This record gives sequence, C-alpha cells and structure tokens, in this order.
Amino acid sequence: MKKIFVLAAVAVLAALTAGAADVKITGTAAPVTLKELAGTPTLVTVVLKESGAKDSNVRIMEVLPNAINVMTEKGELVPYLLEMVEEIQVQGGQVEGRRFKPDEIQVLRPEQQRVAERAMTRAVEIFTGANDDQQLKMDAAVLMALNKNRDATKYLKQLAETNDITLQLTASKALYLIGEPVSETLLRQGLESGNRKARAMAATLSGLNNYTAGIPLLKVLFDDRAVELSAPAACALARLGDREIIPRLMAMIDEPNDLKGNAAVYSLAKLGGDDIVQQLKARLGETEGIIKYRILKVLYRLKDPSALDEIRKIFKDLPTMAPKAAIILAKDGDWDATQFLRARLNRREDPTEANLIYRAQTAAALLINGDPSVLAVFQEILRSTSPKAKQTVFELFTYIDNVRLIPILQPSIENVDKVMALQACEAAATLALPAFRARIMEIRRSEEE
Repeated sequence: MKKIFVLAAVAVLAALTAGAADVKITGTAAPVTLKELAGTPTLVTVVLKESGAKDSNVRIMEVLPNAINVMTEKGELVPYLLEMVEEIQVQGGQVEGRRFKPDEIQVLRPEQQRVAERAMTRAVEIFTGANDDQQLKMDAAVLMALNKNRDATKYLKQLAETNDITLQLTASKALYLIGEPVSETLLRQGLESGNRKARAMAATLSGLNNYTAGIPLLKVLFDDRAVELSAPAACALARLGDREIIPRLMAMIDEPNDLKGNAAVYSLAKLGGDDIVQQLKARLGETEGIIKYRILKVLYRLKDPSALDEIRKIFKDLPTMAPKAAIILAKDGDWDATQFLRARLNRREDPTEANLIYRAQTAAALLINGDPSVLAVFQEILRSTSPKAKQTVFELFTYIDNVRLIPILQPSIENVDKVMALQACEAAATLALPAFRARIMEIRRSEEE
C-alpha cells in the first residue's frame, strides 16, 4: 500500500500532458504556455467551450495534467478541466514576471479557514486530555506550536532535554516538524548510543537536519547487518549527498528485506544523476518481480521515460497488476488508466478494508488528474468503520495537497477517538501550512515507501 503512496506523490510532479499544450492562449505578442503563466500575478480570462462563459480577472495558480486551478479576486481557488476550456485570454498583453512563493498562494476560503482553525483548537483539547499518552500529547503539541503556542514549544524543548535518549530524540523529531533546530550534540550522542532505537532515530534526524559531521558514524550504521540501522542510515547519507554509497545501494536494491530494498529506492532517487539512471536501465531487462518494481520506482522518481513505458506494459499485459499500474498512470494523465479507475469506482464492491483503501487511492489519482467529482468518495470512506482506511485518506490528503479537501475533515476532527481526531487535525494542518507539509513529507518519503 505505502509503495503506491510514494509513487503517487512523485506523479504530481510529472510532465504535463498534451491537454495543457492544446489550450489556446491569446492576448500576448509572443507565444506563452500555461506553465509559464502558472504562479505569476498575471490576470487572465478563462473562456469555456459551448457556453462561451467567461471568468475574468483570475490568476492561474497550478497546472495539472488535465486541469488548471485559478484564483479569483476573492481569493477562492476554482478548478477547470482543460477539456472544458476554449481559450485563455491574457489581460494586459504580457506575463508578469514575479512568481508567488508557496506560502503566498496557499489562500484559504472562509469555510476552509474555519475548519483549519478548529483543527488547532481540537489539538489543544486532545493535548489537555492526553496526560496518560505522552506520544499523543507530543503530537498534539506539534500542532499547537505551529499555531504559535509558546507553552507547547516549551513543552517539546523540555522533553528534548530529559535524561531519556529515546524521549529526547522523539521530542527532537517534533521540534524538526515545527521548524526548530535540533541539538547536534544530541544527534552525536544518539548515533553513538548503545540503544539501537536511539541510533536509528538519530540517523534519520541527522539526515533531516543536515548533520554532515555525523557522516562517519552514519557509515558505520550503514554497514551494520541490522536492517533497523542500515536502512535509516542509507536514507540519511543520501540526504547528505554522499555518493560513495551508490555501489552499495545498487546491491541493496536486490535485498529480499523490504526495509532495505525500500531504503535503496529512496536513497538512489534522492541522489539521482545520469550514472544511476543508466545503471538501473541496464538492469531492467534482466530483472522481474519486486526487484524490477523497485528499479521502476527509482526511474519514475527521476522522470526517466522508460519507467512510464514499462508501467504501461504492466497495465496492458498483466491484469493482476493493472489496478496498481493504473493509479500511477492516471496521475500522469493516461486516458486508458483514467477510464479504468473511473469504471472501478462505479463498481459495487464489498466494503472490506483492502477495497476501501484502493478506493481512496483511486480517488486520489483521479483528483490529482483534475476530477473534483471524487470528493464524495473520500467522505464515504471517512464514514466507514475501518480505522486503517481512514488513516489512508488522511495520508493521501497530505500527498494530494489540495485545500478543497480541508472541509471534508471536519467530522473526523470531532471524532471521540482522540488518535483518529488528531490524525485528521494533522492532515488539515498539512493542507493549510505548506512549510509543515514539506517537513512531514520529507520524513514520509523515506519512512513510507
């Protein structure tokens, strides 16, 4: 399941399909593309097919494979399927050069803002009532600290200064999530600790905090036979840009152990480069099964065309693998895969946990592809009795990164199950706060292959 999540996140960044290129753009002396308009303060008019209706004085915020998101004068984000757009008229005759920063375009509508604010107050309620669950209390403190609660930040810093090394490192991970620095002294102590869990946690934090002085210690962990040490060390060294580990990663990708294999996938994709691409492409014809799947994940992340070609072959030739392949391809705008997923959503299936999770992944793929009609699918799953399916939805919301999802979270935020409620609160925070989302995504990319 988590393998598809990571590929899903990568697919959002894939090249735009021909649909975007076919939209006529007028009003400028020189040709301009949707991609060049996106994120700039240029005002445009969207003209719709058939009706000829016009939406003027809007700005293009984001270009998806089959849709665009525009921002109105009132700060509302509105999606348009490209197949419905006749023309984009550039007002003023030229494209404004300044691009928005991510924080500047994450504007919330009033109903979205209300739910995001409620998520923060709910976190306070959970924090107050979680005295017997320290992990839950820390997780709630993260959201409170993001909301400028100084007492929550102080609480996390105090935990990071206790005498329990694992608690110190857990609190330090929370500090990283709120953008606070992590003690390098603590990182070294963790890497040298006799506590295996502490060493693994310190390895992850060393990579996240660019602790280059820890590279020699990380290499010792990378060489350890214990997967709980070698896997996080590999990811940390990749984050720190250590290309000397590439030969070992190439061997590691063949490991039968999933943790090691997935760490190799993450690390090779993180390091990137033509040398890695060529070595992996040379192996495609001689591998099969899980090893080939891992190689394709790396090549896909590195945007090598051969990966998509191979995934299309899997979709067409291997019926048992078609559902997974379709999710990946649909996010790249593949028409056949999109139709396959829409048909699958319309099919009656038993509401088993596995089916609900696949429905969530399918809806995510279609939403990323510009189809807002699937929002009801997420609501349906969040009303189910499967905690794991609900958690999948929360995780997918973070990967999708669409503020229109925030209101869907409100019932879950009010859940009497504090763990479930806090997961919903966290999902709302990732959608409302781009910097927090970026930090949490960096952790998940290596931990949730």
